[in-house]
Amino acid sequence: MINIGLLGFGTVGSAVFTVLAERKAEMEACLKQKIRIKRILERDMAKHKSSEAFPLMTTEVADIIADPEIDVLIELTGDVKNMIEPLRRSISAGKHLITANKALLSKYLEELTELASKHEVAFRYEAAVAGAVPILILMKNISALNEVLEIEGVLNGTCNYLLSRMEAGLDYDTALAEAQALGFSEADPSSDVEGYDTMYKLRILSSLAFKQPVLESDISCTGITGVTKAEIEQALSQGQRIKLVAKATRDEKGEITATVKPTAVERDQLLGSLDNGENAIILRTSNAGTLTFSGLGAGGRPTAFSVLSDLMQIYEVLS
Repeated sequence: MINIGLLGFGTVGSAVFTVLAERKAEMEACLKQKIRIKRILERDMAKHKSSEAFPLMTTEVADIIADPEIDVLIELTGDVKNMIEPLRRSISAGKHLITANKALLSKYLEELTELASKHEVAFRYEAAVAGAVPILILMKNISALNEVLEIEGVLNGTCNYLLSRMEAGLDYDTALAEAQALGFSEADPSSDVEGYDTMYKLRILSSLAFKQPVLESDISCTGITGVTKAEIEQALSQGQRIKLVAKATRDEKGEITATVKPTAVERDQLLGSLDNGENAIILRTSNAGTLTFSGLGAGGRPTAFSVLSDLMQIYEVLS
């Protein structure tokens, strides 16, 4: 029996609960053991009283960390300050960890990797970068068999949506208000529109690709809040579109240059073709040449797919 502690029951956490219920039989057949979510951390339990998940809920993370039957934590809170210490304790207690918390990973990736290795537990975070796109699981082989020379990608769906709506004639503030009304943007969109969300993802991705820490302080970051209608229109007139592009290159001396910034890209190329929640990553490598990956980078179900893929990977290896 695989017992899961689920930390967070927002868009992604509830999608994990639902997708696991839908695909439970198939997953159990693959892993040859039963799977259940044993406890769920939810700060606002009252709003879930009618949910079948409600009996599993607690407001105290300590209840889950201290439960000796729980084998693996799936952390989906987005909280850094209040989560890091419980996650340290959990790993030290021998529980595997899956997280989609890119802000936490950006700050503590190397520490948690080392701690998981010390205590011989699995630590996976596929869902933290590009949603359903399985880039991190492939990166181990890619970086072992190649020198990764360059990473380039579009990694934030909120910015994609806003820039697309500005192409349709809306100004930035109107496009943002529309995105928030439709649920495409958080009430506080700063992490997305200032480029931090993309920076966190590039920091994780480039650290794995280049096999050395690439820290937040190493990345020059500019968001989309300064993009004007005039710049959008000029790009369109030249057959281009403005996208928030993440890029990291390593030169012949091994020096890494990493940026996140609005960039005009050709609309008939991969990055220029993306809209809304679509993400894409282009890797330029020494042996495999140019590799491209694309898919849905946001949303409950696409992200839940990557979370549960991590769960499958952990227990396929253990079996």
